[in-house]
Amino acid sequence: MKRFFLVGFILLFTTGAITSLTLEKSQTVLATENKVPDIEHPIKNPKMYSETMICPNCGMMINMWARTRHSFHHPEGDFTTCSIRCLADKSVSSGADADNVRVALYVDPDTMVPVAEAFYVIGSTAPGTMTMKSKIAFADSAAAEQFASNYGGQVVDFQGALAAAMMELPNSRMAIDKKRKATGKIKEPTEKDVCTVCGMPPANHPKHNSQILTMDDGTLQFCSTQCMVNFNADPIKYVEKPVKPKMAWVTLYSDGMYESAVGCYYVVGSQIDGPMGKEAIPFKLKSDAEEFVRVNGGKIVGYSQLTPAAVMD
Repeated sequence: MKRFFLVGFILLFTTGAITSLTLEKSQTVLATENKVPDIEHPIKNPKMYSETMICPNCGMMINMWARTRHSFHHPEGDFTTCSIRCLADKSVSSGADADNVRVALYVDPDTMVPVAEAFYVIGSTAPGTMTMKSKIAFADSAAAEQFASNYGGQVVDFQGALAAAMMELPNSRMAIDKKRKATGKIKEPTEKDVCTVCGMPPANHPKHNSQILTMDDGTLQFCSTQCMVNFNADPIKYVEKPVKPKMAWVTLYSDGMYESAVGCYYVVGSQIDGPMGKEAIPFKLKSDAEEFVRVNGGKIVGYSQLTPAAVMD
C-alpha cells in the first residue's frame, strides 16, 4: 500500500486500463462557447473554510482555494490540500497512501463529501488550482454533466481525476516553477543580493540558497537553509520592521530546482555541510532523503520541526 499511488498509476497506464477509472457514462463534452463560469476562484475574501490555513504541499492559502480543497488521513498525519494535484503530489513524494479522502464541492465550498460519492469534471473552462487543466468536484453525476455541457470537460470519478493529476505531475512541476519565476514569487538571487542573516551572497551558493516571499511581495534571500531557519526563529533580530511571510522556497539537493519549503523532507545532522556549516538538506521525495541518510547519516524531519537547535544538532 505504501507505493499505491505511484506504482498503481504506472500499472494503470502501462496496461491501458485508464478507462476502468472513468464512469461508464463519462463523456467529453465540448462547450459550444468558450464560456467561463461566473464563480469566484480563488476566493478573494474567504471565510474560514479550514483552520489548516496553508497547503502542506505547496504552501498556498487553503481558504482562498477552498473550492478545490481535499482533506485526508495519511501516515504522517491529517492534512488538507488546496487541490487534488497536491494530494497526488503528497502521496508520490511520501511514497504513502492516503485514505478517508474528502473533497469540497466546487459550487458549494462549505460542503465536503467523500470522494467515493463525488463526480469530477476535468478540463472545463473553470480555472484550475496548481494545474492548467482544472479538476473540480460535484455531488452527483447530473450536476457534473450539466456543468460539462455548459463549460466543457470530461466527467470522471475520483480515481479518474487522481490518475489525471498523477500523469500531469512532472510537467506541472516545470510549469509551476516557470510561472512562479515569471510572476516574481521566486526571484533567483543576483550578485548584488545578500543573505538576510549572515550577509553572504546567496548567488555564490546555488545548491543551498533559500528565500521567503513576504505578504508585501518583498523577497528575503538566504545563502542556506540554516540561515532561513535562524531567521524564522527570531525575525526581528535580522530586519528593522516585522515582516509577514507569504511563501518560502528552498533549493532541492537532488535536482537544484526550487520547491515549496513546507512540502519538503529535510535531512539534519548529516556529514554534508552548507555554506554556514550544519545544514538542513531538502528533498522532494522521502525515498531520496532516506537514501541520503543511508549514505551520509542524519535524520529526516519536516519543515515544522526545523529549529536552529535541530539544524545544529
